[in-house]
Amino acid sequence: MPKRYFGAQPTPEQIDAKIAGLGGWFEIDLDRLSANLAAIRARTGVEVMPVVKNNAYGHGLRPICSALAADGIKWLMVAKLAEARAIARWDLGCDVVNMDALYTDAQFGQVVEAGITQVVFTEAMATRLNEAALRAGRRAGVFLKIDTGLHRVGVDHAQAIGLIRKIAAMEGIEIRGTFSTLMQDDTQDQLILERFQTVLDQMARDGIDPGFRSVSSTHGIFHYPDAWFDMVRPAMVLFGIYPWAPDRDSGLEVSQVLTFKARIEELKPVAAGESVTYFGAYTAERDIQVGTLHAGFFDALPRELANKAIILVGGKPCPSIGSISLNHCLFDATDAQAQIGDTVTVIAKEGVNDLVSTARTAGWMVYSLLNHLSPFVPRVYYRGGAPVAIEEPPGLPAA
Repeated sequence: MPKRYFGAQPTPEQIDAKIAGLGGWFEIDLDRLSANLAAIRARTGVEVMPVVKNNAYGHGLRPICSALAADGIKWLMVAKLAEARAIARWDLGCDVVNMDALYTDAQFGQVVEAGITQVVFTEAMATRLNEAALRAGRRAGVFLKIDTGLHRVGVDHAQAIGLIRKIAAMEGIEIRGTFSTLMQDDTQDQLILERFQTVLDQMARDGIDPGFRSVSSTHGIFHYPDAWFDMVRPAMVLFGIYPWAPDRDSGLEVSQVLTFKARIEELKPVAAGESVTYFGAYTAERDIQVGTLHAGFFDALPRELANKAIILVGGKPCPSIGSISLNHCLFDATDAQAQIGDTVTVIAKEGVNDLVSTARTAGWMVYSLLNHLSPFVPRVYYRGGAPVAIEEPPGLPAA
């Protein structure tokens, strides 16, 4: 259960002692996560199945899933079988939907054994899952993926009912959901909804229960009330991200959950006319003091932020200078009151260097930035302003 994870964590004082020895870390505000979830629930009024793929969009899979389960979430969705199996092992009281492809009999067996709900869209997939379920003396849950125009994966909407009839007749299969995906193109999304509804109407005529009907992820939650159906699948919006400017005018208020903190590793004078970092990417126009952070593009910062990033030092914006190295970033600390070891904010919750602004400055999608947050950066989780959990780098000894 969720309490098991947080109950096994170090005390706040012990976590603070660990933070004191870190050169860089992500902070995740679980109060904001809860508030964002509440806002999504209030807006849509339907079941919420958070998409927590790719390590919960970089926020840390187990603590985020544990926090969501504590807030009453009953369904979670991932893109990799390994993540689905991990969530099942943690016994959070949630069902998990796996979007990953299955290739071996062993994988089909693992899905059935773990009680994972599998996305299916071909007869071959459904047949093998059905056989695995019958061998185990169980029923396997499935979410049917309908391709309504994205042309990625899914059974084509025009042929969907034929496949669905076959799946519905399989003794070892239980249809728990039927879903599709918006194209996020206003000229085509209405047609996508019409195609999806046609499939649902065909299922109704055949007396086939579609389970949860779902189309909307973050974009749909912001802009398409007609696409909410029985279940929405938030990802970036759950973590307080407005991917595009019009999203802020949607009437849904959310706030960013993640912050990237680092410590000043070095401070040194650089004379006017001298260059810094590889390729001499920055030349000082005056005598300056350069601050060095032990954080770079390995951690979270795109290389395209060379000479563009903003570092907050005591709340004061300081420009980065030179290239973003694998493990280092330099900034102009001349006008800041800074000392070696001071904590600075590399990515803030809001303002000139929040996630969206940082991504935009780099010429990246914020989606890409979130999914390039290194799993080797420690993550610290807060409730009520106090640290309640810490996730240290996987596969490495604790600091």
